[in-house]
Amino acid sequence: MMRHLISTEGSDRGTGYNVSNRMLRRDGKLLIGWLDAPPEKGDDVRAMLGVCDLETGALQHAFQIGGGIDNHCGSALVMDANARVHAVVGAHHGPFIYRYSDDPVHENAWSDPEFLGPADTYPSLAVDGDGTLHMAHRERGDRWQLWYRRKKAGQAWEAPRVMAVSPVAGYNHFMQSLTVGPTGDIHLVFQFHFAESGNAADCRGRAAVYVKSEDGGDTWFNEDRRVDSPITLESMQAVCHAPGGGDGRHSVRVGNHVVDADNQPWFFCSYVGYKSGVIWRRTEEGWQMIDLVDRLGGLNMEGGRATSLSRDGAGNIHFAFATDAMGERCDWFAPNLELFYLVLDSEGNRISLAQMTEVDADAANWLPALEQWDWMRPDQTYDGGHFLMYTRGLNAGGIGGDNKSALKTEIILEKS
Repeated sequence: MMRHLISTEGSDRGTGYNVSNRMLRRDGKLLIGWLDAPPEKGDDVRAMLGVCDLETGALQHAFQIGGGIDNHCGSALVMDANARVHAVVGAHHGPFIYRYSDDPVHENAWSDPEFLGPADTYPSLAVDGDGTLHMAHRERGDRWQLWYRRKKAGQAWEAPRVMAVSPVAGYNHFMQSLTVGPTGDIHLVFQFHFAESGNAADCRGRAAVYVKSEDGGDTWFNEDRRVDSPITLESMQAVCHAPGGGDGRHSVRVGNHVVDADNQPWFFCSYVGYKSGVIWRRTEEGWQMIDLVDRLGGLNMEGGRATSLSRDGAGNIHFAFATDAMGERCDWFAPNLELFYLVLDSEGNRISLAQMTEVDADAANWLPALEQWDWMRPDQTYDGGHFLMYTRGLNAGGIGGDNKSALKTEIILEKS
């Protein structure tokens, strides 16, 4: 197995979050983005860009392309049809940094930072065949919001559009993922995750929602209903809904989605009553649920897991995830997390399931980041396997934790 240690200075969320694409293949190189911890407590975290040999995966050199206040400030990468690489870095309730380069392997070939804002978090970035950048992210306010932004080629970023609004004041984590499908349609999957109290520690995942635009982001539909005002818990047409939130903070927790050759989305979701979680796939007849309990051999995915979903040129679905190897329920950031890899065929039948990391109770192997399928580059079929990054180490951040910790982890790159 090809495996490389990329960094020993990784943040405790070095390869999170799965809404952001972390890897690109370009001109015989693999570009990878991860987050290094602050050198010392109080310093900024460092958003790194690595240049790896595409054949061996070996890191050739790396440099910093941005920074941020804490472990939520990683980068999202895309490449347009002219091979220009675009990056959105950070932030955590601050302005994103946007940069681009036509020669991305050289640090001095990147554009000067452009700051977006005002209070952005979790960039999910995609590009279409016309070179238009599409981005969804969370925006903080009295009612936290899900925003959509667009930047047409050669033009400035347009004013944001509010796609959804939290039902309460206080914390909400939309876990939104945005992609461009084979027909050019824009697909967006997100969740409502909140508490009546507004306190993050009380939050529960309540619902998963899907919207689509067939005209480049001008108009959007939530299933068969046009979105003319921000989607709310009352107005949504949900893929699934657990009104009480179940028995854990992430009873409904969506992972990133992929779109198949029929222009239909698939996504993983932890869901009340399903020990191993489910994959939702949309068909012409509507949403179909695939219970993963048999496909995962009973592994426990309750409470939300760190996951990454992709596909290959044959239409197979690739799913990397972290959980306890003994099948026990555990916290999202538990030290006993190990990485697993599931491959399903285009109908959702299991092809293979493998444990990728050895059991190590002292440090989690988690936050998998798979190479993401891109319908703008269908020639990249991943016949030789997907590259995968992950974080190995302990976690200091999270609810009640220290997101600004200088705790160091290892960043690992390997090939499936």
